[in-house]
Amino acid sequence: MKFKSVVTIITIFIIAGALISFYFLAPSLSSSASNQAFVLNEDSNNVSAGSDNAITRENALTGTTSWKIPTGSESTTQIQGYVSATSVKPGKSLMFYVSTQVAQTSYRIDIFRLGWYSGLGGRLMTSVPNLSGQAQGYYDTTGSHLVNCTSCTIAKDTGLIETHWKPSYTLHIPTDWTTGIYLAKFTDINGKQSYAPFDVLGSTTSPYIAVTPDTTYAAYNDWGGSGLYDADDLFQGTAVAKRAVKVSLDKPYDVENGASQVLVFIVQTVRWMEQHDYDVSYASDLDLQANPHLLDKHKAFISLGHDEYWTKSMRATVEKARNKGIGLAFMGANAIYWQMRFEPDSDGVANRTIVSYKVQTDNQDLARDPMYGKDNSVVTAMWRDPVVGRPENAVVGVLFSNLTHDQNGFPWRVAPQAVSLPLLKDTNLQPNQSYGCGVVGYEWDRAHTSSNGTPDNPSYSNTTPKNLHIISASPTVSSETRQPDVSNSAYYIAPSGALVFATGSIYWETTLDSYRAHDDPKCGDKSTAVPEMQVLMKNVMAALIVKHNPNSF
Repeated sequence: MKFKSVVTIITIFIIAGALISFYFLAPSLSSSASNQAFVLNEDSNNVSAGSDNAITRENALTGTTSWKIPTGSESTTQIQGYVSATSVKPGKSLMFYVSTQVAQTSYRIDIFRLGWYSGLGGRLMTSVPNLSGQAQGYYDTTGSHLVNCTSCTIAKDTGLIETHWKPSYTLHIPTDWTTGIYLAKFTDINGKQSYAPFDVLGSTTSPYIAVTPDTTYAAYNDWGGSGLYDADDLFQGTAVAKRAVKVSLDKPYDVENGASQVLVFIVQTVRWMEQHDYDVSYASDLDLQANPHLLDKHKAFISLGHDEYWTKSMRATVEKARNKGIGLAFMGANAIYWQMRFEPDSDGVANRTIVSYKVQTDNQDLARDPMYGKDNSVVTAMWRDPVVGRPENAVVGVLFSNLTHDQNGFPWRVAPQAVSLPLLKDTNLQPNQSYGCGVVGYEWDRAHTSSNGTPDNPSYSNTTPKNLHIISASPTVSSETRQPDVSNSAYYIAPSGALVFATGSIYWETTLDSYRAHDDPKCGDKSTAVPEMQVLMKNVMAALIVKHNPNSF
């Protein structure tokens, strides 16, 4: 046999052997590569954490605790205000609308950025003193009365209230202001104080983008006498005697001294991310609505807090990102629960009115939403309602189950089958052991899988991701039904390789940092961060920005 022929035969055998080896080893190689990528991204020197980025440099600056409103200084009726937009780019302008109870009352505006700042929690960015107040009306939250707001318009058929206040001050955002969540603090000459939150947008290419749920802030905002949950005596006898179906962003927030949910559900994650130098940009969920390409150049989307109200296009933007391999983390519970729509305000400014008729097939009231029968895909019902037919667990992995108002919440318990999951590496979390106090609540989600140990609903199990992994199974009791339930933290890997993680609890974020807007007297000194769960979150952050094998992670 000629040498050339021998070489040819040997070559054929070598190629055949290589192909056979690849066939049998490819799955393990793929798994190994996926896990190796995850390990590499845990390195504290990677580009996402611990490196020199805008967040690191910002938090090295001098911080302060003066962003807090001291006890006794909270404004009830004395000074109230709101902003012209939920987010703003550096170099652009933002208008403040402020009303003082007494005309010509002197006041100041202090702008703070929230972050870590060596544990102080904020930095003073600028101050605007010696402003003269305009008496444009106010809402008395204790008496639930709208007072002297002659410019306010009230639509009794929808419950929509708009203030139409005159602008009080225009802030030009310096180009060197770092992306973040900001609080404007209004202080009158007598020391009474209130807030208005807004976001400053950042890099379009940072690994992480954290999004604030401003639509949910608005839904729960009863300023003036109505929101999507309540309406006061002003609306009795009307079509919306119990609640509004439209709510405006053109009014102050009536809870948490005007800060809405920022200091209750969100700030702990912000402090923790910035303490650990994650390269994160911030945006509002209204930016998801306005810009369908918002997430395209990021590696991970982080839903902050209580992220309940979503439009069809907001959901489409996030689903598109996941399907391209961008990781998703839902830090609260009850996410993507109600579908809503946007309308412009009465001045024609887009996306300033939240619309949610909250119709339900079971209530036989679908026709209350004027879009029913025209385009049912945008009817403002629960996403899981048959009229829409898109349960939220198809995205989140878990979905809202129940709530309690009897207490802040319950301990978080590790599921027995979770110990081998890669996200629990180095956490020291133990199966069937409980962690934290009041961290599961006040609303929680659960998985709908046959192994979850609670009654299953086929309508939801059919949309549960096939490879959903249960991290926690925390016993709960609903204050509504008095029945036992369970809350699940969980994750899955999308076909694109993207990790989707859900905490399954609104208060879960409190495990990351010890700041509390309100102390839980039932928890005492247990109302602190949970080190083991902080490590879990570090693992989640590392895993969010790499792709994984859906069958091996």
